[in-house]
Amino acid sequence: MSLTTKFLSEQDIDELASELKEWPNTARGNDAFELGVTPFVTFYFLYDTKRYVEASLLMVDIHEEFERLVGKPYKTATHPDSERPYPYGSKRIPDLREFAKKADADDHFAFSFNDETNHKSSPATSNSSWRIPAYQNDRESRRDRTYSSIQLCYRWSWWKNNQVAWRAFVHQTIQKLQPEQVYSGFAMANPLEFGTRSEVAVWERALTPRFYGLDIDSPYGMHRELLWGIRPPTWAFLLSDIWREQLSLTREAVKVVLTHPRITIAELDAGLWVELGPQPELYPVESGVPELPSLLNKLLRPIRHDDMGLLDFGEWDGDPNERFTNADAVRWMRRFDEDSDWPSSE
Repeated sequence: MSLTTKFLSEQDIDELASELKEWPNTARGNDAFELGVTPFVTFYFLYDTKRYVEASLLMVDIHEEFERLVGKPYKTATHPDSERPYPYGSKRIPDLREFAKKADADDHFAFSFNDETNHKSSPATSNSSWRIPAYQNDRESRRDRTYSSIQLCYRWSWWKNNQVAWRAFVHQTIQKLQPEQVYSGFAMANPLEFGTRSEVAVWERALTPRFYGLDIDSPYGMHRELLWGIRPPTWAFLLSDIWREQLSLTREAVKVVLTHPRITIAELDAGLWVELGPQPELYPVESGVPELPSLLNKLLRPIRHDDMGLLDFGEWDGDPNERFTNADAVRWMRRFDEDSDWPSSE
């Protein structure tokens, strides 16, 4: 991205915002790449460091289950060691199970699959899985820890036609993985090429003032920050028992607080799976602050962490492209609070 010219025009922003109101899984781009909004679900978890191989193999199981669920649409895969991309099915990609068995506990075990051949473009369907080294994931001491993560993106049209199967998959994955946090909604889809996060960050800053329900889900920037607290959910969310206990509330007490005809709550071993309505929504700001995310935010506010790593590509002197500053990032995190001034005091 140029340091001297604007990446987005007001017309670009207006046009994509208008298109998203019609279809919330829309991309916009130029001759080099396309970036867009997608439905997603991301699992943030710790694991028993003595059983790191089992944790890696479970991630492979989840990858294979999701791949079957979405119909094997992938075109690109990354090497679990070098992280270099290759065509899907390439002989240069080792067997993930065999690789997981041989990987050292203090090494990353990471792999990505997506349906996009342009590594700078947002994928429509993808799996980005990352087990962090054991020394950063001590479940016993919970010191200097870092969440591992599995981020899954999928087409909105696919989700609408496969909601029952998707929900069963998510519930089963939570049961197997026992994650501490899970989020699902709409967010910008991160391209395989990490540097393109810079352009994604510009789009996020441009679109979040237009849509209360546009989440920001960047595991690389949030895998440490989320350990200090949750972020405000926009649709579906796992309130794990670990975080619920910090609220000093029982499961039944949480259900009472969240009693609403449009909120559904499923009891799982790991905690309560909460859905704010039958499907995710982008909530255009002109429609007002949405009721259900505000209701859940009020409950979760004591365990919310407002410094959520939105500045992984911050602005620099002379850059005409607006990204989140520290002050605006906190305002965005507090957008569902009763005294919020997001996106502006007006």
